[in-house]
Amino acid sequence: MNRGIYPPLAGAITLEHRMEVLTNNIGNINTTGFKKDKPIFATILGQTSGPSVAGIDLFPLMDALPPDRSQGVLHYTGEPLDVGLEGEGFLVAQTPDGLRYYRGGKLYRNVEGNLVTHTGDPLMGKKGPIKLPVGEVVIGNDGTLRVNNKIVDQLRLDKIPEGQDTAKVGNLFWTVPDQVLSDKQTTVHQGMLEQSNVNPSLDMVELIKVTREYEQMQKAIKSMDELAAQAIQAGRVQG
Repeated sequence: MNRGIYPPLAGAITLEHRMEVLTNNIGNINTTGFKKDKPIFATILGQTSGPSVAGIDLFPLMDALPPDRSQGVLHYTGEPLDVGLEGEGFLVAQTPDGLRYYRGGKLYRNVEGNLVTHTGDPLMGKKGPIKLPVGEVVIGNDGTLRVNNKIVDQLRLDKIPEGQDTAKVGNLFWTVPDQVLSDKQTTVHQGMLEQSNVNPSLDMVELIKVTREYEQMQKAIKSMDELAAQAIQAGRVQG
């Protein structure tokens, strides 16, 4: 077997994973509160305790896909139930799967008066699920909710403690870590939404670069394959 094909094949697999992640990031440019992902790779050699097999140990594995939680740009909407967060904090929603962190910011008042997310899951306040009476809603920078100038509740805002982590679980929800910590530093902006933290220009340039590198790897694999075929044919003729 031509082991020279392993390095370009390993490179092609890595680049393919990177393209998938970049494509997903770019596809969510307009998704409110979306945080882009950054793949981290390991190799088969790093995952096994057995002897190295030349070439095979180069093959990459997707070791982790941590999200980049950097701040997205705040966009003015003027909608009274839109809340844009500035800082590291998360809103907290009660879902059928338990508590989930939420960074989307697009909120609604359902027919029962409950403050809910875009999926209809109740948003949590200091007193539990938030219920809003009829009237004008004013949300302060600390998350205090007032209706008709009367305090109703305050948005629950959590941040991730050091040494803890969280992960995306779909619908703009994130898992809640084992330890939770109240966040008093994040600023709540009523009538605004946090945009995706994907940088269209930089990420498109990166995608083009990765695509070209992937094409070069494919050409290298094809060349190696053709050389192997020629060597086999020459061996048959000489035999």
